[in-house]
Amino acid sequence: MGAVLLLTGLTVSSCLEPPDYPETPTIEFQRITSQRISDVSGTYDRVVITVSFRDGDGDLGLNEADKTPDSPWARIINGVPNPFYNNYYLTPFIRNARNEFVELELPDPSFNYNSTYPPLTTDDRKAPLRGDLNFTYDFYVGSPFAPGQTVRFNVSILDRALNQSNTITTDPITIPR
Repeated sequence: MGAVLLLTGLTVSSCLEPPDYPETPTIEFQRITSQRISDVSGTYDRVVITVSFRDGDGDLGLNEADKTPDSPWARIINGVPNPFYNNYYLTPFIRNARNEFVELELPDPSFNYNSTYPPLTTDDRKAPLRGDLNFTYDFYVGSPFAPGQTVRFNVSILDRALNQSNTITTDPITIPR
């Protein structure tokens, strides 16, 4: 499994009156797509989730180098897994036989589909920021979703000040057979 995060439509206002966005990021669902791919690594379903974002001070994104043991983004803090290690949170839900969406039960409670997206600006100045985040995840056929199964995802993001955005729910998609 692999995750890729792409950025599109990133804009920062410079000469115009800056927009008044809150410092806690906000996101909106834009679209979800899936595509069955077969290549030398196997057969998998590539799911792409696009959310638009707004952030008042533009402090979005982390590098792996930011995750030092003494940072707020370290993997372990005081011997406990850090919930802020990632900044992109993805929770899958599957449609059950009663036509209800239930959170996917993972075999290992320490496993999740969360990820990290890189810094969205090249400098440290605080400025309003808006754009789209495209999150790409490859799910190998049959793991964790069965062909023909209908799924959707909850998504939220985190900024460098550890402010968590609202949570959005994607439209459902059906995994190809």
